[in-house]
Amino acid sequence: MTEYGKVNCAILGSRGLVAQRYLQRLINHNWLVPVSVIGSTSTVGQKISDLPWSLDEERPELPEIIVKGLEDIDELINSLKSEKVQIIFSAIPDSVASNVEPILANSGFNVISHASVHRLTNNIPLIIPDVNPDELKLIQSQNYDSGSLISCPNCMVIPLSLVLKPILSELICTSIKIITEQSLSGGGRKLLDSGRKGKIIDSSIPGERESIIHELNKILRLNDYHEDLKLNFEVYCSRVSRDYGHLAEIEMFFDEDINTHKITNLWSKYSTEIQKLKLPSIPANTFTFIDGKINANSHRWVGSETKKPSIDLCSAMSIAIGEIAVSNKKLRFKIVSENTIKGAAGSGVLLAELLLAEGVIHDRNTSLNELIS
Repeated sequence: MTEYGKVNCAILGSRGLVAQRYLQRLINHNWLVPVSVIGSTSTVGQKISDLPWSLDEERPELPEIIVKGLEDIDELINSLKSEKVQIIFSAIPDSVASNVEPILANSGFNVISHASVHRLTNNIPLIIPDVNPDELKLIQSQNYDSGSLISCPNCMVIPLSLVLKPILSELICTSIKIITEQSLSGGGRKLLDSGRKGKIIDSSIPGERESIIHELNKILRLNDYHEDLKLNFEVYCSRVSRDYGHLAEIEMFFDEDINTHKITNLWSKYSTEIQKLKLPSIPANTFTFIDGKINANSHRWVGSETKKPSIDLCSAMSIAIGEIAVSNKKLRFKIVSENTIKGAAGSGVLLAELLLAEGVIHDRNTSLNELIS
Protein backbone atom coordinates (compact mmCIF):
# COMPACT_ATOMS: atom_id res chain seq x y z
CA MET A 1 0.00 0.00 0.00
CA THR A 2 3.01 2.33 -0.11
CA GLU A 3 2.23 5.44 -2.13
CA TYR A 4 4.85 7.55 -3.88
CA GLY A 5 5.74 10.59 -1.85
CA LYS A 6 4.05 9.45 1.36
CA VAL A 7 5.17 7.96 4.65
CA ASN A 8 3.28 4.91 5.88
CA CYS A 9 1.61 5.22 9.27
CA ALA A 10 -0.26 3.05 11.75
CA ILE A 11 -2.89 4.09 14.28
CA LEU A 12 -2.88 2.38 17.66
CA GLY A 13 -6.56 2.57 18.59
CA SER A 14 -9.61 1.97 16.43
CA ARG A 15 -12.89 3.16 17.98
CA GLY A 16 -11.74 6.01 20.23
CA LEU A 17 -12.35 9.66 19.38
CA VAL A 18 -8.66 10.52 19.00
CA ALA A 19 -7.93 7.40 16.94
CA GLN A 20 -10.77 8.24 14.57
CA ARG A 21 -9.65 11.87 14.39
CA TYR A 22 -6.33 10.50 13.17
CA LEU A 23 -8.05 8.48 10.48
CA GLN A 24 -10.11 11.51 9.52
CA ARG A 25 -7.01 13.72 9.18
CA LEU A 26 -4.73 11.22 7.47
CA ILE A 27 -7.14 9.92 4.86
CA ASN A 28 -6.44 12.81 2.45
CA HIS A 29 -3.04 13.88 3.75
CA ASN A 30 -0.42 14.61 1.09
CA TRP A 31 2.56 13.40 3.15
CA LEU A 32 1.18 10.64 5.38
CA VAL A 33 -0.91 7.59 4.59
CA PRO A 34 -2.61 5.24 7.09
CA VAL A 35 -1.91 1.62 6.18
CA SER A 36 -2.59 -0.13 9.47
CA VAL A 37 -4.93 0.12 12.48
CA ILE A 38 -4.42 -1.77 15.74
CA GLY A 39 -7.38 -2.18 18.06
CA SER A 40 -8.77 -4.02 21.07
CA THR A 41 -9.84 -7.66 20.95
CA SER A 42 -13.44 -6.59 20.26
CA THR A 43 -12.43 -4.99 16.94
CA VAL A 44 -9.64 -7.30 15.72
CA GLY A 45 -10.39 -8.81 12.33
CA GLN A 46 -13.00 -6.22 11.38
CA LYS A 47 -12.72 -3.72 8.54
CA ILE A 48 -12.27 -0.17 9.84
CA SER A 49 -15.13 0.87 7.57
CA ASP A 50 -17.44 -1.49 9.49
CA LEU A 51 -16.64 -0.10 12.95
CA PRO A 52 -19.07 2.39 14.54
CA TRP A 53 -18.07 5.94 13.63
CA SER A 54 -17.87 8.05 16.80
CA LEU A 55 -17.37 11.55 15.38
CA ASP A 56 -20.11 14.00 14.40
CA GLU A 57 -18.75 14.62 10.91
CA GLU A 58 -19.63 12.19 8.14
CA ARG A 59 -17.34 9.19 7.94
CA PRO A 60 -14.84 9.72 5.10
CA GLU A 61 -14.26 6.98 2.55
CA LEU A 62 -11.83 4.68 4.33
CA PRO A 63 -9.29 2.26 2.86
CA GLU A 64 -9.72 -1.51 3.16
CA ILE A 65 -7.80 -1.96 6.41
CA ILE A 66 -8.40 -4.93 8.72
CA VAL A 67 -7.87 -4.19 12.41
CA LYS A 68 -4.84 -5.93 13.90
CA GLY A 69 -4.42 -6.94 17.55
CA LEU A 70 -1.79 -6.61 20.25
CA GLU A 71 -1.95 -10.19 21.52
CA ASP A 72 1.18 -11.28 19.64
CA ILE A 73 3.45 -8.25 19.66
CA ASP A 74 6.19 -9.94 17.62
CA GLU A 75 3.73 -10.83 14.89
CA LEU A 76 2.40 -7.28 14.92
CA ILE A 77 5.89 -5.81 14.61
CA ASN A 78 6.71 -8.05 11.65
CA SER A 79 3.42 -7.11 9.98
CA LEU A 80 4.02 -3.38 10.46
CA LYS A 81 7.55 -3.70 9.09
CA SER A 82 6.27 -5.57 6.04
CA GLU A 83 3.92 -2.62 5.44
CA LYS A 84 6.91 -0.25 5.74
CA VAL A 85 5.28 1.66 8.62
CA GLN A 86 7.49 4.41 10.03
CA ILE A 87 5.12 6.37 12.29
CA ILE A 88 2.68 5.00 14.85
CA PHE A 89 0.07 7.38 16.25
CA SER A 90 -0.91 5.91 19.60
CA ALA A 91 -4.19 6.76 21.33
CA ILE A 92 -4.52 3.96 23.85
CA PRO A 93 -4.89 3.91 27.67
CA ASP A 94 -1.89 4.28 29.96
CA SER A 95 -2.23 0.73 31.23
CA VAL A 96 -1.45 -0.63 27.77
CA ALA A 97 0.73 2.19 26.47
CA SER A 98 3.29 1.96 29.27
CA ASN A 99 4.30 -1.50 28.09
CA VAL A 100 3.55 -1.55 24.36
CA GLU A 101 4.82 1.84 23.18
CA PRO A 102 8.46 1.41 24.31
CA ILE A 103 8.53 -2.02 22.65
CA LEU A 104 7.34 -0.50 19.36
CA ALA A 105 9.86 2.36 19.62
CA ASN A 106 12.62 -0.14 20.33
CA SER A 107 11.58 -2.03 17.20
CA GLY A 108 12.36 0.96 15.00
CA PHE A 109 9.02 2.78 14.85
CA ASN A 110 8.55 6.47 15.63
CA VAL A 111 5.76 6.43 18.22
CA ILE A 112 3.72 9.58 18.84
CA SER A 113 1.90 8.92 22.10
CA HIS A 114 -1.09 10.51 23.82
CA ALA A 115 -0.64 8.48 27.00
CA SER A 116 0.00 10.54 30.13
CA VAL A 117 2.38 7.93 31.51
CA HIS A 118 5.39 9.16 29.46
CA ARG A 119 4.87 12.92 29.66
CA LEU A 120 7.17 13.69 32.58
CA THR A 121 9.90 11.16 31.75
CA ASN A 122 13.21 12.99 31.30
CA ASN A 123 14.38 11.59 27.97
CA ILE A 124 10.94 11.54 26.33
CA PRO A 125 10.22 14.88 24.66
CA LEU A 126 6.85 16.42 25.53
CA ILE A 127 6.23 18.44 22.40
CA ILE A 128 3.80 20.99 21.08
CA PRO A 129 5.24 21.61 17.59
CA ASP A 130 4.37 25.33 17.54
CA VAL A 131 5.66 25.92 21.08
CA ASN A 132 8.80 23.86 21.82
CA PRO A 133 9.99 22.05 18.65
CA ASP A 134 13.61 22.22 19.86
CA GLU A 135 12.79 19.49 22.38
CA LEU A 136 13.10 16.98 19.52
CA LYS A 137 16.81 16.93 20.39
CA LEU A 138 15.93 14.65 23.32
CA ILE A 139 15.38 11.83 20.83
CA GLN A 140 19.16 11.61 20.51
CA SER A 141 19.38 10.49 24.15
CA GLN A 142 16.90 7.65 23.67
CA ASN A 143 18.12 4.10 23.21
CA TYR A 144 15.55 3.03 20.64
CA ASP A 145 17.90 2.31 17.74
CA SER A 146 16.16 3.86 14.70
CA GLY A 147 12.87 4.38 16.53
CA SER A 148 11.69 7.06 18.94
CA LEU A 149 9.02 7.77 21.53
CA ILE A 150 7.53 11.26 21.68
CA SER A 151 4.77 12.37 24.02
CA CYS A 152 1.87 14.70 23.24
CA PRO A 153 0.61 16.86 26.12
CA ASN A 154 -2.75 16.93 27.85
CA CYS A 155 -5.47 18.32 25.54
CA MET A 156 -5.93 21.38 27.77
CA VAL A 157 -2.20 22.01 28.13
CA ILE A 158 -1.70 22.52 24.38
CA PRO A 159 -3.85 25.67 24.01
CA LEU A 160 -2.74 26.97 27.41
CA SER A 161 0.94 26.63 26.47
CA LEU A 162 0.36 28.41 23.17
CA VAL A 163 -1.34 31.46 24.70
CA LEU A 164 1.04 31.71 27.65
CA LYS A 165 4.38 31.35 25.87
CA PRO A 166 4.34 34.68 23.95
CA ILE A 167 3.49 36.54 27.15
CA LEU A 168 5.85 34.75 29.52
CA SER A 169 8.72 35.11 27.05
CA GLU A 170 8.48 38.90 27.28
CA LEU A 171 6.86 39.83 30.61
CA ILE A 172 7.42 38.85 34.23
CA CYS A 173 4.25 37.29 35.57
CA THR A 174 3.79 36.96 39.32
CA SER A 175 0.78 34.64 39.32
CA ILE A 176 -1.54 32.79 36.97
CA LYS A 177 -5.03 31.57 37.71
CA ILE A 178 -6.61 29.10 35.28
CA ILE A 179 -10.22 27.92 35.33
CA THR A 180 -11.13 25.28 32.76
CA GLU A 181 -14.44 24.01 31.44
CA GLN A 182 -13.62 20.79 29.59
CA SER A 183 -15.97 18.98 27.26
CA LEU A 184 -17.24 15.42 27.51
CA SER A 185 -15.13 14.25 24.57
CA GLY A 186 -12.03 15.07 26.60
CA GLY A 187 -12.97 12.12 28.78
CA GLY A 188 -13.30 9.76 25.83
CA ARG A 189 -15.95 8.09 23.72
CA LYS A 190 -17.77 6.35 26.57
CA LEU A 191 -18.13 9.52 28.64
CA LEU A 192 -19.40 11.38 25.58
CA ASP A 193 -21.98 8.65 24.96
CA SER A 194 -23.09 8.77 28.60
CA GLY A 195 -23.54 12.53 28.48
CA ARG A 196 -25.54 12.33 25.28
CA LYS A 197 -27.84 9.77 26.91
CA GLY A 198 -28.59 12.23 29.69
CA LYS A 199 -26.66 10.45 32.42
CA ILE A 200 -25.35 12.54 35.30
CA ILE A 201 -21.72 13.46 34.70
CA ASP A 202 -19.28 14.08 37.54
CA SER A 203 -17.86 17.57 37.06
CA SER A 204 -14.57 16.70 38.76
CA ILE A 205 -11.55 15.56 36.74
CA PRO A 206 -9.23 13.68 39.11
CA GLY A 207 -5.55 14.48 38.58
CA GLU A 208 -6.21 17.11 35.91
CA ARG A 209 -5.03 20.08 37.94
CA GLU A 210 -1.72 18.39 38.73
CA SER A 211 -1.23 17.31 35.10
CA ILE A 212 -1.76 20.84 33.83
CA ILE A 213 0.69 22.38 36.31
CA HIS A 214 3.45 19.79 35.79
CA GLU A 215 3.16 19.74 32.00
CA LEU A 216 3.04 23.53 31.66
CA ASN A 217 6.22 23.81 33.70
CA LYS A 218 7.98 21.17 31.60
CA ILE A 219 6.90 22.65 28.26
CA LEU A 220 7.32 26.34 29.03
CA ARG A 221 10.37 25.85 31.25
CA LEU A 222 9.28 28.87 33.23
CA ASN A 223 12.34 28.78 35.44
CA ASP A 224 14.50 29.34 32.36
CA TYR A 225 12.65 32.59 31.73
CA HIS A 226 12.64 33.73 35.35
CA GLU A 227 15.47 32.06 37.24
CA ASP A 228 14.54 33.23 40.73
CA LEU A 229 10.77 33.41 40.30
CA LYS A 230 8.54 30.71 41.70
CA LEU A 231 5.49 31.17 39.53
CA ASN A 232 2.25 30.76 41.43
CA PHE A 233 -0.21 28.58 39.51
CA GLU A 234 -3.81 28.32 40.64
CA VAL A 235 -5.71 25.78 38.54
CA TYR A 236 -9.35 24.69 38.77
CA CYS A 237 -10.75 22.11 36.37
CA SER A 238 -14.29 20.94 35.70
CA ARG A 239 -16.12 18.73 33.23
CA VAL A 240 -19.15 20.32 31.57
CA SER A 241 -22.02 18.87 29.54
CA ARG A 242 -20.74 20.02 26.17
CA ASP A 243 -19.76 17.50 23.52
CA TYR A 244 -16.63 19.16 22.12
CA GLY A 245 -14.40 22.15 22.75
CA HIS A 246 -12.40 23.08 25.85
CA LEU A 247 -12.70 26.56 27.32
CA ALA A 248 -10.40 28.23 29.84
CA GLU A 249 -10.41 31.55 31.63
CA ILE A 250 -6.95 32.85 32.48
CA GLU A 251 -6.09 35.61 34.94
CA MET A 252 -2.52 36.89 35.11
CA PHE A 253 -0.74 39.43 37.30
CA PHE A 254 2.49 41.16 36.27
CA ASP A 255 5.21 43.19 37.95
CA GLU A 256 4.46 46.18 35.70
CA ASP A 257 1.48 47.91 34.17
CA ILE A 258 0.33 46.45 30.86
CA ASN A 259 -2.17 47.40 28.17
CA THR A 260 -4.35 45.53 25.70
CA HIS A 261 -2.31 46.59 22.68
CA LYS A 262 0.90 45.24 24.21
CA ILE A 263 -0.67 41.87 24.97
CA THR A 264 -2.46 41.40 21.64
CA ASN A 265 0.69 42.45 19.82
CA LEU A 266 2.65 39.69 21.57
CA TRP A 267 0.10 37.15 20.37
CA SER A 268 -0.14 38.62 16.86
CA LYS A 269 3.60 38.58 16.19
CA TYR A 270 4.18 35.17 17.74
CA SER A 271 5.77 32.65 15.43
CA THR A 272 8.18 29.74 15.55
CA GLU A 273 10.49 28.23 12.98
CA ILE A 274 7.86 25.73 11.91
CA GLN A 275 5.77 28.50 10.35
CA LYS A 276 8.51 28.73 7.72
CA LEU A 277 8.38 25.04 6.87
CA LYS A 278 5.04 25.09 5.01
CA LEU A 279 3.73 22.21 7.08
CA PRO A 280 0.25 21.17 5.90
CA SER A 281 -1.41 21.46 9.33
CA ILE A 282 -0.16 24.94 10.25
CA PRO A 283 -3.01 27.51 10.10
CA ALA A 284 -2.42 31.00 8.73
CA ASN A 285 -2.94 32.43 12.23
CA THR A 286 -1.93 30.72 15.47
CA PHE A 287 -4.51 32.80 17.33
CA THR A 288 -7.93 34.05 16.23
CA PHE A 289 -9.29 37.06 18.12
CA ILE A 290 -13.01 36.92 18.86
CA ASP A 291 -15.20 40.00 19.21
CA GLY A 292 -17.90 39.79 21.87
CA LYS A 293 -18.60 36.67 23.91
CA ILE A 294 -16.54 33.59 23.21
CA ASN A 295 -18.48 30.42 22.42
CA ALA A 296 -16.93 26.98 22.71
CA ASN A 297 -19.31 25.26 20.29
CA SER A 298 -18.65 27.59 17.38
CA HIS A 299 -15.19 29.01 18.09
CA ARG A 300 -13.56 25.58 18.49
CA TRP A 301 -13.39 25.47 14.67
CA VAL A 302 -11.10 28.50 14.20
CA GLY A 303 -8.16 27.96 11.89
CA SER A 304 -9.93 28.04 8.53
CA GLU A 305 -13.29 28.88 7.03
CA THR A 306 -14.43 25.28 6.90
CA LYS A 307 -15.59 22.75 9.45
CA LYS A 308 -14.31 19.82 7.40
CA PRO A 309 -11.24 18.30 9.09
CA SER A 310 -11.12 15.36 6.68
CA ILE A 311 -10.25 17.67 3.77
CA ASP A 312 -9.04 20.82 5.54
CA LEU A 313 -6.06 20.22 7.83
CA CYS A 314 -6.18 23.78 9.20
CA SER A 315 -9.75 23.44 10.45
CA ALA A 316 -9.78 23.73 14.29
CA MET A 317 -6.00 24.18 14.40
CA SER A 318 -6.02 27.76 15.72
CA ILE A 319 -6.77 28.99 19.26
CA ALA A 320 -9.70 31.37 19.83
CA ILE A 321 -8.96 34.25 22.23
CA GLY A 322 -11.66 36.59 23.48
CA GLU A 323 -13.11 38.66 26.31
CA ILE A 324 -9.74 40.31 26.90
CA ALA A 325 -9.71 42.70 29.87
CA VAL A 326 -6.68 44.64 31.13
CA SER A 327 -6.45 46.71 34.30
CA ASN A 328 -3.09 48.05 35.46
CA LYS A 329 -1.04 44.90 36.19
CA LYS A 330 -3.88 42.44 35.66
CA LEU A 331 -4.88 40.58 32.47
CA ARG A 332 -7.94 38.39 32.05
CA PHE A 333 -9.03 36.54 28.91
CA LYS A 334 -10.72 33.38 27.69
CA ILE A 335 -9.63 30.79 25.16
CA VAL A 336 -11.34 27.98 23.26
CA SER A 337 -9.72 25.02 21.51
CA GLU A 338 -11.01 21.87 19.82
CA ASN A 339 -9.70 19.26 22.23
CA THR A 340 -9.78 16.28 19.88
CA ILE A 341 -8.04 18.14 17.03
CA LYS A 342 -5.72 20.94 18.19
CA GLY A 343 -5.57 19.32 21.61
CA ALA A 344 -4.87 15.83 20.30
CA ALA A 345 -4.82 14.30 16.79
CA GLY A 346 -4.22 17.58 14.95
CA SER A 347 -1.12 18.33 16.99
CA GLY A 348 0.01 14.72 16.60
CA VAL A 349 -0.18 14.95 12.81
CA LEU A 350 1.58 18.33 12.91
CA LEU A 351 4.33 16.69 14.96
CA ALA A 352 4.73 13.96 12.33
CA GLU A 353 5.01 16.65 9.67
CA LEU A 354 7.73 18.30 11.75
CA LEU A 355 9.62 14.99 12.03
CA LEU A 356 9.69 14.84 8.24
CA ALA A 357 10.74 18.47 7.89
CA GLU A 358 13.54 18.06 10.43
CA GLY A 359 14.79 14.86 8.80
CA VAL A 360 14.08 12.66 11.82
CA ILE A 361 11.97 10.57 9.45
CA HIS A 362 12.85 10.27 5.79
CA ASP A 363 10.40 9.51 3.03
CA ARG A 364 12.09 6.79 1.06
CA ASN A 365 10.64 7.99 -2.23
CA THR A 366 10.50 11.76 -2.25
CA SER A 367 12.63 14.59 -0.93
CA LEU A 368 11.11 17.16 1.42
CA ASN A 369 11.56 19.86 -1.24
CA GLU A 370 9.32 17.88 -3.55
CA LEU A 371 6.76 17.38 -0.78
CA ILE A 372 6.40 21.09 0.03
CA SER A 373 6.59 22.35 -3.55
